[in-house]
This record gives sequence, structure tokens and C-alpha cells, in this order.
Amino acid sequence: MYIQDDQPQPENINFALLKRLMHRSVIRNTFRKPEKICNQKQIDSLFKEGKSLKSGLFRLLYLETEVKEGSPVQVLIAVPKKNLRHAVTRNRMKRLIREAYRLSKHKLIDTYAKAGKHCDIAVIFMGKQCVSQSETLTAINELMDRLILTHEKNSE
Repeated sequence: MYIQDDQPQPENINFALLKRLMHRSVIRNTFRKPEKICNQKQIDSLFKEGKSLKSGLFRLLYLETEVKEGSPVQVLIAVPKKNLRHAVTRNRMKRLIREAYRLSKHKLIDTYAKAGKHCDIAVIFMGKQCVSQSETLTAINELMDRLILTHEKNSE
């Protein structure tokens, strides 16, 4: 088969560059170490000076500070042993909360990144029984939306 002159010729494509560009534009739904609060001083100041929001079985503590290197939002997830006695149910609840946060974190991160602020967040489960994934997702979404609204009100 011969190539005719009137057919368009394929251009040389740099696939490595294309892959990097596509990788940057894709929103990644991950929950990595820089997004978690690990420093004890940070945790203490969050519980001492933080403000609180409540939605159903969840309580959200947040503390806004000036810009830090790394992620604009850092999260701590807590399920008290007093509320859920068995480790299996506590770990399941933590997994559900992590998943709900992971799916709804982008609007929160965008808000704080645009404002040039940093926010530490603690999500605390207050219920006595493990709840479903859909209930967890709706409650966490509601808390995130309320946090964004309070941030926008305070920044004005």
C-alpha cells in the first residue's frame, strides 16, 4: 500500500509530554500523608483553639491559620472508643469517613488555596453505631459545604 500525497500525514507526537500534561490536569482522589495531621502540636492547637460545626452524627473542628508549605487542608479522623467499643467497627467507620472526605475534598482545597490560607480539620464521629456509606457521605458533604460558607463569610 502506497501513501498518496493528498492524504494528511501523521505528525510526530511526544507521548511522554502528553502523558505528563494529562496527569497534571486530572483531579486525583487520593488521601496521602501530607494531607493528614501527624504533628502533636498541631493536634493540640486544633482541639484547644478550633471552632466546631455539627451535622448529624459528626462533629467537625477546624482551625484556620496562615499559609504553610504542603497541602492547604490537613485532616484528622477520630472515632472514640467510648462510642464504638469494637476495633473492627471503629476502623470501618474511619474508612467510611476517609472515603467520604476523599471524594469531597476538592472544593474545600480549592477554596483555601485561592484564599491563601491553611486549615486543620478534625472529623469526629459521635454516634453509637456504625452508619452506612451514603449517610456518611451526605453528612461529610454537608459539613464541608458549611465550612466553605463560614470561611467565605469570615473572609469578607
